[in-house]
Amino acid sequence: MKSRAGPLTVLFVPVALALMVLLGVGKDAIYGAEPGKEPPEFTIQVLIKNMSFHVTGYGREGNPTSIVVRNEDGVTHGFYSHLFKEVPVRLEGDGYQIAGKDGPSFRVDPGKTMALHFMKDSAKAPLTGISRLIRHVIWCDMHPDVKGEVFIIERRAE
Repeated sequence: MKSRAGPLTVLFVPVALALMVLLGVGKDAIYGAEPGKEPPEFTIQVLIKNMSFHVTGYGREGNPTSIVVRNEDGVTHGFYSHLFKEVPVRLEGDGYQIAGKDGPSFRVDPGKTMALHFMKDSAKAPLTGISRLIRHVIWCDMHPDVKGEVFIIERRAE
């Protein structure tokens, strides 16, 4: 006898897996990490080209995150976000840091690449317990029209 999954089963499995990922349930099994080991590092790629930021990837609060910035324009660009006022950032590569009254800005010269390493801690949990996607605006402090967004998934405790 042949068995067929009903429409509710077909819908339930992907939705349940998506909720597990967003809520961090079973994250060790999903990531393949062993209990007690460091969580994986998320990488966000930022390509600066034609006077604009092209962003791929995302971060997750509570996990190490790297923003790799590659400048393919013919001019130096700054890289700033209010996020950098909230978390300590470790700079690696060909960039350099500029201190400003609104927090640190990072500069990268033409043809160079830098990586910004940080970990965004969990925010206070609301009553809902639902994960949400937080947008952190990024922009060039040297060219105000060059902007983009970095996404960090925030897990909320119950």
